[in-house]
Amino acid sequence: MKRRTKIVCTLGPACGNKAGIEALVTAGMNVARINCSHGDWETRHQWIQEIRGMVRPVAPIGILVDLQGPKFRIGELATPLSVTAGQTLTISHKDPSAQLYIQGKEIWEAMKTGDKLLLGDGDVELKLGVETGSEFAAKVVTNGVIKSRQGVTLVGKSFETAAITEKDLMDVIEAASAKADFLALSYVRRAADLRELRRILEKFDYHPQIVAKIETQQAVKEIDEILKVADIIMVARGDLGLQMNLEDVPLVQKKIIRKCNEAGKPVITATQMLESMVNLSRPTRAEATDIANAILDGTDAVMLSGETATGRYPTESVKVMSKIAEAAESSFNYDAHFDSMEAIKDNTSAVAEAAVQLATSLKVKAILTTTTSGLTPRMVSKFRPRMPVLCTAWNQNTHRQMSIAWGVETIMLDSPDTMDDVADRAIDGFLKERLLKVGDAIVITAGVPAGKVGNTNLIMVETVK
Repeated sequence: MKRRTKIVCTLGPACGNKAGIEALVTAGMNVARINCSHGDWETRHQWIQEIRGMVRPVAPIGILVDLQGPKFRIGELATPLSVTAGQTLTISHKDPSAQLYIQGKEIWEAMKTGDKLLLGDGDVELKLGVETGSEFAAKVVTNGVIKSRQGVTLVGKSFETAAITEKDLMDVIEAASAKADFLALSYVRRAADLRELRRILEKFDYHPQIVAKIETQQAVKEIDEILKVADIIMVARGDLGLQMNLEDVPLVQKKIIRKCNEAGKPVITATQMLESMVNLSRPTRAEATDIANAILDGTDAVMLSGETATGRYPTESVKVMSKIAEAAESSFNYDAHFDSMEAIKDNTSAVAEAAVQLATSLKVKAILTTTTSGLTPRMVSKFRPRMPVLCTAWNQNTHRQMSIAWGVETIMLDSPDTMDDVADRAIDGFLKERLLKVGDAIVITAGVPAGKVGNTNLIMVETVK
C-alpha cells in the first residue's frame, strides 16, 4: 500500500449502486460512511450487502454508520428555495406548509427576536424578526439557496437536548443488525454521552468502535475526557465552524489531531475537504493544501461527504485525495513525530515504541503485529513508522476495524495455538499476498500467551524464509 492515510467516503445517490461502490473501492476508499441524516435503511442495507460481498483478503472495507443526533433541520421543500438579501420569510414549528418549517421545541424555545440562524453549512443567514404565535418573521441576510433537510444553527445559543434521540435508537438497531464496524455519535458534548451510547450497545451485544464527532464548543473544552471514552475522534469541521469563530477552527483541528496522536487513537478530519469537486472535476489549490496539512499534522484519515454522496465526480474525488495524501506522506517528518510521541505507561505502548525504534534502526521491510482487539497495531501506528504495519487478526470485527488506522494492512488468521504458530502463519499469509518476500527482514511484535487482549510483551527480529 503506497498510501498510509485512510480515506472515508460517504455513500449516496452519486455512487449508490454496486458499480459505483466498486469504483470508490478501486479508487482508494477504505471506509464507507452511511449518513443516517439522509435516505432509508432498505437502501443502506443494500449498500452494506454490496460491500460485504467484496472479498478483500487484505485491508477490507470498513462500514461507519453516522447517527444524526439532535440536529435541527428544515422540513421538506417542494423545490429548492432561492432567496435574496432583504427578503422576508415565515418560519414555523407547527405548520409544515410554512415557507420554512423547523421541528424541535428546544431550538424554538431558545429563539428570540434579533437572533441569527445559519442554514446548511452557513450558506444562508437569517435574522429573526417578530414572533407571532407559532411563527417568526425572518429577514434574509445573505443570498443563497435553501434545500430540504438542511441543518439549522442558532448562532451563539446552546440548549440541553438528549444526546441520543429516538431516531438514533432506531438507527442503532439497524446498525447492530448489519454489524457495522463503526458507529459515530453526532453533537457529542461530554464523555457521558459516549458512555450512554455504550450502555445502549451492550443491550444488543453490539461492539462497534465508537466515533466521537467533535462539532460543538463544549466538546472542544471536554476533549481530554472524551478521548478517554471514545475509540476514534472525528474533527467535524462543518458544524464546528458554525459553533465557533471560523478563524479558530484550524487551530482547534491541529490541537485535536495532536491529542489523538498522543493517545494512540485514530482521528478523522472531515467536511469540505474537496467541496469544489461536488461540481468540478478538479479541486482548488487551497483544498489540496488543506488535505496535505491535515496529513502532515498527523490525521489518520480524511473524509469525503457531499463529494462522493451527491457530487458529479465521486470517483475522481477519491483519486485526487489519494494522490494528495501520497504526496504529503512523502514529506512527513517521521523522525520528529516519533521523537514527540511518548509511550503511554503500559506494556502495549512501550513495546510498540521499542518495535518502531528497532525497525527504523535496522531498516526492516515491515513491522508485523498480531492482535485480538486491534490495540497493538494502533499503538505501532501511533509512532508513524516509515515501513508498513502488517497486522494479523483472528477476529472479523478487529480485521475490519483496522481499516481506519494509519498505515495498517490486515489479514485474517485462524485462532492461534502458540506464538510460533502465529508468526509462521502470519508470514505465510503476507507472502501469499505478496506484501512480503523471501529474504525480507521484519520486526514482529505480539503477546504471549497468544490471543490474550492487552498482553503485547514480545519483540522479535526475523528474516522471511
